[in-house]
Amino acid sequence: WFFRDLREDLGVNQAAVAKAAGVTQVKISEFERGTDKPTPDQRRTIVDFLVRRAAVRGLEILILERRP
Repeated sequence: WFFRDLREDLGVNQAAVAKAAGVTQVKISEFERGTDKPTPDQRRTIVDFLVRRAAVRGLEILILERRP
């Protein structure tokens, strides 16, 4: 499940993703291991959450780079 790599790259833990998706951390672990699959709505929610986190992280980097 490629979302695991993105989640880890962003420094986001499974609990944060689970909260955003309305599922348990165990369920996120199962999705990542491939022992269960998210519904289309869960997948969309997880992707939206990770994209927002990536955008915030990108802005943080830009701000830090512009500091004298």
